[in-house]
Amino acid sequence: MSSEQITQTDVPVEETTQTTTDTPQTIEQPSTVAKSWKETISEEFRNDPNISKFTEIDALAKSYINATRMIGQDKVAVPNENSTDDQWNEVYGKLGRPESADKYKLEVKSETAPLDEGAIKQFAENAHQLGLNNKQAQGILEFYKNSMEGSVQQARIDTETAQANAEAELRKEWGGNYDANIKKAGSVAKANMNPQILDMELKDGTRLGDHPEVIKGFANIANILSEDKLISTESENTDRGTDYEAEISKLVNDTNGPYWNKAHPDHDKVVQQVFTLRTMING
Repeated sequence: MSSEQITQTDVPVEETTQTTTDTPQTIEQPSTVAKSWKETISEEFRNDPNISKFTEIDALAKSYINATRMIGQDKVAVPNENSTDDQWNEVYGKLGRPESADKYKLEVKSETAPLDEGAIKQFAENAHQLGLNNKQAQGILEFYKNSMEGSVQQARIDTETAQANAEAELRKEWGGNYDANIKKAGSVAKANMNPQILDMELKDGTRLGDHPEVIKGFANIANILSEDKLISTESENTDRGTDYEAEISKLVNDTNGPYWNKAHPDHDKVVQQVFTLRTMING
C-alpha cells in the first residue's frame, strides 16, 4: 500500500449540511383572531351606554362590585328646586340632622370670647332650619368662636400698642413730670367722665382714654384747678376748701347714695370724685 493511499484513508471527510433557499419554512398561523372582551358580549348589551363607556374589563368588574356592595344600604334621593319641604326634611334626617333644635349637642368653651346660652340656642335653631347635622353645626360654631377669639386678641394687642405709643409720646413731652401729670389726669377723668365714653374707639382704633391729646387735656384741667387754688387769696382758699369739704360730706354722708353702694352704677365715679376733692383740698 502506497503512502498516498494511507493519507487518503486516514483523513476523515467532513460532512456539511446545506440549507437551500428553495424549501420554504413552515410558520403556523392561528386559525382565528382573538376577539376583544366587548366582542364576546352580545350586541344587545355591547352597545348599551353603561357598557360602552368602559374601555377595560377590570373597570367594568370594579363598577359591578361597587354596585353590589350598595345593595341593601340606605339611599338618599337628591332633591331639586321642585322638591317640597317634606322631601328636604326627609333628606336632612337621613343625613343626620337631629329631630329638633334642642337635640343638638354643641360644646363651645372660651375664656376670651365666651358665648352665652341664648346665642348658642339661637344658633342651634338656625342650624336646624338649614338642615345641618351635629358635626356640621359644631364645626361652624368652632369657626365662629375662633374668629371671635382672634378679634378679641387683636383688639387687646391694638389697645396695648396704643397705650405704649401714648406713654412714649407723653414721657418725651413731660419728662420728669410724667407720673404726676398722669395721676392728675386720671383723677379728673374718672371723677367727671363716664368710663364708657373713655372706652369709645376713634377712627384709627385708639381708645378715647388712651389718646395723648385727651390725656394732656385732663392734665391741663387738673393743673389749671391747682393754679387757681394757689394764686387765690387765703380767704378764697379757705372758702374753697370749705366748699370741697361740704361736697365731700354731702357725698359720704348719703348712706343710700352710690358712695356706699357698690352695686350702684355710679359707685366708682363718686368714690373717685371724693378722692379728687380731697386731693384738691390737700394740694
